[in-house]
Amino acid sequence: MSLKIEKPTTNPNYWKPLLVVLVIAAVWVLWPRFAPAPSTPLAFVIAGFEGDVSIYDLESRSWRVPKRGEEFKASQRLKTGADGIINFKVDNEIMLRLKENSELENKESRLVGSQEVYKLFLDQGVLFGVTAKPFDRKQAMRKAVFQIVAPDFIASVHGAIFRIQATSSKEPVNKVGVLRGSVEVKTPSLLNFKEGLLIRAHERVNVIDGAVQPVTKISREEWGLMKESYELIERTAGTEAVQMDLSKKAGNFFNYVFDHGSFYTPKIGYAGREFYKDPDTGDVYLETEYDVFPTNSVSGAYFKVRNFDASKFSGLSLEVCRKSDEGAPDSFSIELKSKGNVLRRYAPRGFKNSWQVMQFDFHAKKTMFLDEIVFCFMNVRVGEAKKGILEIRHINLTPLPPPSQNPPMRAAPQNVAKKPVALIPPASPKPVPQHITAAPSKKAIPVIPIMSLQSLEQKVVSPAAAKSSTEKSEAEKRSTSTKAPQ
Repeated sequence: MSLKIEKPTTNPNYWKPLLVVLVIAAVWVLWPRFAPAPSTPLAFVIAGFEGDVSIYDLESRSWRVPKRGEEFKASQRLKTGADGIINFKVDNEIMLRLKENSELENKESRLVGSQEVYKLFLDQGVLFGVTAKPFDRKQAMRKAVFQIVAPDFIASVHGAIFRIQATSSKEPVNKVGVLRGSVEVKTPSLLNFKEGLLIRAHERVNVIDGAVQPVTKISREEWGLMKESYELIERTAGTEAVQMDLSKKAGNFFNYVFDHGSFYTPKIGYAGREFYKDPDTGDVYLETEYDVFPTNSVSGAYFKVRNFDASKFSGLSLEVCRKSDEGAPDSFSIELKSKGNVLRRYAPRGFKNSWQVMQFDFHAKKTMFLDEIVFCFMNVRVGEAKKGILEIRHINLTPLPPPSQNPPMRAAPQNVAKKPVALIPPASPKPVPQHITAAPSKKAIPVIPIMSLQSLEQKVVSPAAAKSSTEKSEAEKRSTSTKAPQ
């Protein structure tokens, strides 16, 4: 009897469990991105417009002229013509301007849990933008996200002043430029894991045919195209009133300040000043921002004072710190002015990322009334830090040292020495025997050495020495006259 043994014809399929694991991992990774999460739509507000501007109405499903103050809601679109400009914003946190021949959609702006997500799709055209400090704080705490999506790239804004340009297919060059803060630019990917290129102040980047080019510094002409972003920074009567109230808590110097602001030439620079309260420490800080990119530009912050006599104080003290990731000025001065004339000028240097105490002495020995103190930033030569932010706190006037309560050390001996010299007569009327018996007892303290010792200082003769010298002289004269007849 013969036995036949056959091997199994099927092989174990190890790839099936592996495939199941990969599918589960993919679902776990992609589900947060594509799954419908509970959210609340977020809207912008139309702040103003001019020229040919249209908004897509969701109810009538047609284009119409927008209204000032109406909401630019999710799924709506904005469109501008050859001369159209429209401004829209989120409270006082995000300010945007869509330029001519542009089209933009509010597609995915929504509140997801406690995080605000603002996402705009720029199909074509130019978009200017500014984020304010309240929104920057939300981003720092990861409570807010702001993205601009163009056909070939995604720009994530981080506390920035920026300009983004999306061109048509005929001109496949997209541009992103930054004046303050930073913007991360990257190309779209399925899993969105690809890291972007970070652009900082006075930098730009091009995206050509879907590829992000290296970061470069902006030119003078490019700065001229981007500076329009500064116009979006709001300065209303309400915000200025808040600024005035906050400044009173920044130091005792502001007890004399009745007005403050910034100055610059619009075409060749920018300056801003903002007081804000740190929610952790409660301290009030002054943030001074400057942009003096063009040569020979000057900008700064001014503080108008009233009834301020510099001679009543020793000087001005403050703490200064440069903001991280921002430049610090190479040409900076603090000027004390009266009727337009600069009476004192200080030029501090070497600002660091940590707080430094700086003291500026007035050296005013007589009355010196001031009407203005100016923080001035300048660009006077090539190679300076043309853009930056300084943070200042504890701006206080230093009081004069109290007058000394004790008289000068040598004033008493001088006064005492003058008094007995006038009272001692040239000849003493007292009996001679008293002086004869007193004279020997004074020989233990010679008069001449005392006089010579005191002459090394101010040559002051003590009353006792003056009296002893006079009495000895009279005694010797009388003794001589008595012995002569013998």
